[in-house]
Amino acid sequence: YCPNDSRASTLVCAIDGAVSNYHLQVKTNTEAECLVTNGKGKVVGVKLRWRDSGTIETLKAKTYIIAAGAIGSPVILIKSGLTGRSGQVGRNYMYHCGALAAGLFSQPTGGADTFIKQLGFTDLYFGSGDFPHKLGYSQTVPIPGHLSIQENLPVPIPDAIAKFLLKRILAMTGFVEDLPQPENRVEVTNTGAIHLVHKFHPYDIYRSRYYMSQLKKVMRHAGVVFMFGATGDKDDRHTAHQVGTTRFGTDPNTSVLDPYCRLHDHDNVFVVDGGFMPTSLGVSPALTIVANALRVADYIKETC
Repeated sequence: YCPNDSRASTLVCAIDGAVSNYHLQVKTNTEAECLVTNGKGKVVGVKLRWRDSGTIETLKAKTYIIAAGAIGSPVILIKSGLTGRSGQVGRNYMYHCGALAAGLFSQPTGGADTFIKQLGFTDLYFGSGDFPHKLGYSQTVPIPGHLSIQENLPVPIPDAIAKFLLKRILAMTGFVEDLPQPENRVEVTNTGAIHLVHKFHPYDIYRSRYYMSQLKKVMRHAGVVFMFGATGDKDDRHTAHQVGTTRFGTDPNTSVLDPYCRLHDHDNVFVVDGGFMPTSLGVSPALTIVANALRVADYIKETC
């Protein structure tokens, strides 16, 4: 995704090296349809569909690892009939109920092209003296392009004005750890389509509104000329920081995966993505997902 490979992505840090040195084969333009079982607690294959031709190919292995994200992984499990005893596959779908404050300044801020995600603080991670509720990390975020500014303003403006505004905007967001709720879920319809059900808990919104007020205070201290804020009230569908739909635990009656992220009832299938997390944290889950994947990889290497 980065034209000069400067970003430390999974592709640069892991996949390219594995292709070159460890015989990894990457099949692009394919989609995992489902896992195939032998009826005795073992998965014996994975069906792949080639998107161009629709051809189905079945690959066989000793161990299967699903890492399709907190949306894709439960979909594969549901299509495979591997929903276990807990009824929790696809349940507890979470993403951060964030607060946002965007400000217009009299001078260029660098927020659109230079100072992107370079400022952050954790002062409010556990709330404050007058607000003893857990919130999360806060950071500056990339500014949308001038076309997005034109699209979201109530009145049309010329390109030149939109580009002028773009250079003088700075935006900050605060993460709020949304609560796991079984009603929030990933479903598969009768036609095979993915359907997301999500509604923030009132407590999530209560905290995000407070966070927005604090972010606005930061903007005022920075000398903002004009600002606006937004919270999770709108409950828009998005897929940032999705976690929770295949959570792990020790009890197969209440969790999907065991502590090593293996399906409780199928010991040769592991799910290694954000779905294992029972809560959404107050930070981006990326490093936690990576750390857990490395932990599970060591376990697979030693035992499988």
